[in-house]
Amino acid sequence: MSENPLITIVVPVYKVPYNLLHKCLDSIAAQTSKNFEAILIDDGSPDECGAICDEYAKNYPLMRVIHQENGGLSVVRNKGIDSAKGDWICFVDGDDWIEPNTVAFAEQYVKDCGDGDVLIWDEYFEIGGESKKNYFLGKETDKTLCFQDEQCKILIDYILPAKAQPVKNAFAGIGTANARLYNRFFLVENQLYNKPGLKRMQDNVFNLWVFDRAEKIYYRCERLYHYANNESAATKRYTPDIANTMYFLYESMLEFLDKTGNHSYLPRLYLKFVRILAQCFELNYAHADNKNSLSKRLKMAREDLHRPYFSEVIRNANPAGQSRKTKLVLFLLRHNMYLNMMALTKVNIVTREFRLSHRR
Repeated sequence: MSENPLITIVVPVYKVPYNLLHKCLDSIAAQTSKNFEAILIDDGSPDECGAICDEYAKNYPLMRVIHQENGGLSVVRNKGIDSAKGDWICFVDGDDWIEPNTVAFAEQYVKDCGDGDVLIWDEYFEIGGESKKNYFLGKETDKTLCFQDEQCKILIDYILPAKAQPVKNAFAGIGTANARLYNRFFLVENQLYNKPGLKRMQDNVFNLWVFDRAEKIYYRCERLYHYANNESAATKRYTPDIANTMYFLYESMLEFLDKTGNHSYLPRLYLKFVRILAQCFELNYAHADNKNSLSKRLKMAREDLHRPYFSEVIRNANPAGQSRKTKLVLFLLRHNMYLNMMALTKVNIVTREFRLSHRR
């Protein structure tokens, strides 16, 4: 490994608000260390995002642009992994930004902990004009932590938690691919790629595999990444196909449990999807932009939630030790009380607890 290994920054770009895209790319251009390359991947964005990327690449030699047909975030990140020239890969979403010393920090991190497969740090959530601290492990630490061999699998506990994490801790996104350095050789050697076709929580599935395969993971409590809580992001928009998306997500997580033999996590997967099914109401059946009649929306909910995997979740999830909100959601789902679910969702009673745990 070279003394100063090249850092590759992969930036997925698709229909990003222009002001945020400029802020993202300006933050990369302003890095105090120039030991990086930035790959801007225009995922067939139908607006001016591609042209904006071209302009930055024209003015900043360390940036290059790849234009491709729309394939989704997973395909974009996989393209970034395969196109990277760097020894280490960092993902920065096109509507987020990083501190100017991020690459310099990454260089020192690699010098100190370069025997790791993944190097993790922290971030800020930008919500309502306020920067909120986000803790990878739920609390502040001034130490560099090392997870080695079987200890790496402890991190799976945070992607598939035993119960919902309280929003007040701003504890979210432990499965995210942001604010991390991935050793490119480790990813390629283990064929660790994002699953194409997943439209939500791709990071979670990707990192389940990463945490399972990693031999050593480091963590430092240093905030250099800014996650923009974009009000127009997919996590809030009316999403008519949300049930199909989450069904594929369940299949993908179940595939991970089956292929790795981590079947002890199945009860946690059930509970995670109880909370996800509540979000299906928020983003589809009870969403203000769903103009179908009430009877039609109730029929849609009934048909979606009686599909085999979702029925399995509702039937087998164990509410013992869970929050009152999780217990309430499960009770309503088990008794097909979809009208009550819609009413409670609209006033934010059953979904607010779960929202921050689900990134883009």
